[in-house]
Amino acid sequence: MVVQSKLILPSPSERSVKRIVSELTGIYLRHRTRISRAVYLTLFVALINRIRNAISEQKAASIRQAEARKRAVTGPGSGEATSRKRVELNREFFKNLLRLLKIVIPGWRSEELRLLISHSVFLVIRTLISLYVAELDGRLVSSLVRGKGRDFLLGIVWWMVVAIPATFTNSMASSPPHSKGRNQ
Repeated sequence: MVVQSKLILPSPSERSVKRIVSELTGIYLRHRTRISRAVYLTLFVALINRIRNAISEQKAASIRQAEARKRAVTGPGSGEATSRKRVELNREFFKNLLRLLKIVIPGWRSEELRLLISHSVFLVIRTLISLYVAELDGRLVSSLVRGKGRDFLLGIVWWMVVAIPATFTNSMASSPPHSKGRNQ
């Protein structure tokens, strides 16, 4: 009988992966302070490099601005370069605005108009709720500082009650509802 001998290579198994991870962990634990110092030093050098680049960019920008100012002052028509163009609200502006509105809002009963109105209403309501919450926060801090525990707890409860419509209003103002089939 002939016996065949095969060269059996060790396959990467779970044991070898565990052994590799164990060896790397041991190396890290032996040299942990050196590795930490090298990482901190690298981060510090990167931070210094970024700060240096930012400063050099600011210097270059200020030099460019100074040169542009010198050219504007010495060049002809320097008054025209520094003055801004005045925007006029004339008949042409309103015609263009009306043309754009006809494109954006095709009709008085259109979905786009309803979305625009509802989004605007929710933005106004969100602003009013934000102002009220800021006032409520001030009252909470005041009662906390003055040591009025009962007023503080009532304020917290009221703050949580106001949070429910505030959350709904915020979500509606962030993303108004769309009809089915759109944006899909």
